[in-house]
Amino acid sequence: MARRIRGDATAAAAMVAGSAMFLAGAFMPVSRVYVEGDPQRKLAILLAAPGQWRAQQMLLAAGTAALPVGVVLLARHWDTGSGRGGLEPFAGQRLAQGAALAWVAGSGLFLGHLKERYRDPEAFALGKMPGGPFQGYMGLSLAGMAALGGGLLARARAHANSGALPPDPRWPAWLNVGGAGVFAAVLVATGDLPPLLVYVVELSTGAALLRQARRRGDLGQPA
Repeated sequence: MARRIRGDATAAAAMVAGSAMFLAGAFMPVSRVYVEGDPQRKLAILLAAPGQWRAQQMLLAAGTAALPVGVVLLARHWDTGSGRGGLEPFAGQRLAQGAALAWVAGSGLFLGHLKERYRDPEAFALGKMPGGPFQGYMGLSLAGMAALGGGLLARARAHANSGALPPDPRWPAWLNVGGAGVFAAVLVATGDLPPLLVYVVELSTGAALLRQARRRGDLGQPA
C-alpha cells in the first residue's frame, strides 16, 4: 500500500511538472504569434525574438515529454496495494493504460512538430508546415484525457463500494471526461485548439492526485 502511495505521488508530481513546464512556455510573450493571422507579421514576431522562440519550443517539448511519463507511472501503479489476488487489473486500469498509450503516441507526434518549429521558424510563420502531426497530437491527447477520466471515475467508484478505502475525489475524473468532450467539439468545429487548455486540466488533475497521495501517506491510510 505504501508502494502505491509513493507510485501515485511520483506519477502526480510528473504530471504537475510536465504541465507546469508546458504552461510556462505557452504564456511567454512570443506566444502572441499563435493568434496573429498575417503570415508576415508572424514572421516579424519570430525574427524579433528568436531566442525566446527557441526557449519556448524547449519548454513545450519538456512538458510534452514529461506529462505522459506521469500517466504511464499512474497506470503502472494503479493496482499496487489494491488487495486483489491474481492478475486481474484493478477497476479502471485498462482505461488508464489506454490513456498512457494515447499520451505517449501523441507526444511523439508533437515532439517532432516542435523540433521542426525550432529548426525552421520561418516555415511555421508562413504556414508551410504540415498540420497533420499537430491534429494527430490533439486528437490523441483528447482521447487520453477521456480515457484517464474514465479510469479515475471507475477507481473512485470501486473505492467507494469497497468500504475499506477512503473515497477518491471525483471532480478530476469529470474534469477530464467533460473537458475532452468540450475540447473535441471545439476542435471539430474550428479545426484548432490551444494545447494549453489540455495542460490546465492535467495540472489540476495532477495536483489533486498529489494532494490525495500525500494526505493518505500522512494519515497512514491505503491509497
